Amino acid sequence: MKNLSQMNKQFFRLEYFNYQLSKLTRIIQVIITKLITFLYKKKVSSELLLLMKKNRDSLRGIKEYLPEGEYDSRDNNYGIQNYIFYNLTKEIDLFPTYTDILTLLFREFKEDNLIYLEIGTSVFKNFQQIESNLENAILYGYDMNDLIPSIKEKYNLIQKENKNTRQNYYYSKGLNEIYYFKNNVLSKEGSDIFKKLLAGKVNVIFSDALHSKKGVLSEYENIIKGNLSDNFCYCFDDLNMYDVEEGVKKIYKNLKSENEKIKYFSFWTYGWIGQYEKLHKIGLITTFDISSIFKKKGINLPLFKEIS
Repeated sequence: MKNLSQMNKQFFRLEYFNYQLSKLTRIIQVIITKLITFLYKKKVSSELLLLMKKNRDSLRGIKEYLPEGEYDSRDNNYGIQNYIFYNLTKEIDLFPTYTDILTLLFREFKEDNLIYLEIGTSVFKNFQQIESNLENAILYGYDMNDLIPSIKEKYNLIQKENKNTRQNYYYSKGLNEIYYFKNNVLSKEGSDIFKKLLAGKVNVIFSDALHSKKGVLSEYENIIKGNLSDNFCYCFDDLNMYDVEEGVKKIYKNLKSENEKIKYFSFWTYGWIGQYEKLHKIGLITTFDISSIFKKKGINLPLFKEIS
């Protein structure tokens, strides 16, 4: 019993040490983020600045992401770490988030009825901002979690059943059409069912589900491959996590082998909670020349580069 008690004490000391180390690491990362963004904020273009202000106003209108008591960091965390959840509603300053950049890129499309797919919607913080910038578009949310009540109410989403597959999904039609489908990206059976809901080829995809090579390759093979429009942006969050970048490079090479015009870019931006965490490395596979677009619009982002 004495040995067991000593082992427990050592375990809790180790856990406490790891917690403090993790906390200190985040503080250092935030300080570095603030130093980097301070330099780049001076270079923000007027078009991007107006768009950022619109998106920040949109965020201020969101009173709740999850009902009280719904979030559990261990059992029901919606893919969100504890420190991110408790910073969700804090004001983000005027340095670009990946949502701001995605919103800006929507303006490059000439097509009507754009189709947007977000894989890994979590608490819909990114999704709601994207939707508020679109009209006559079709948006698909794809996640392994149950639909959040506040989102169901906000968009008047009604549960429907696909007549061919007998699978349930949520749907609403207002200024935009919105679909929500619950499934794990690793499930090919579920992905095959989801693809039957697609109204056409997808213009913009935001990938933010399983942050792993296996996860991004699975979503590509099971959902995206063969379902991209002639002009598209395929955006990946957290390229710097685990082996995500390795998976994204494989996707790029596969798409490039079918279309030589496809390009691959990376850069760093704010994520969900802006200045309260480190910058996110973003990957973007696209038919657009992002270098030319950024130059034309006067956009400067940390470590922006084209990858061959």
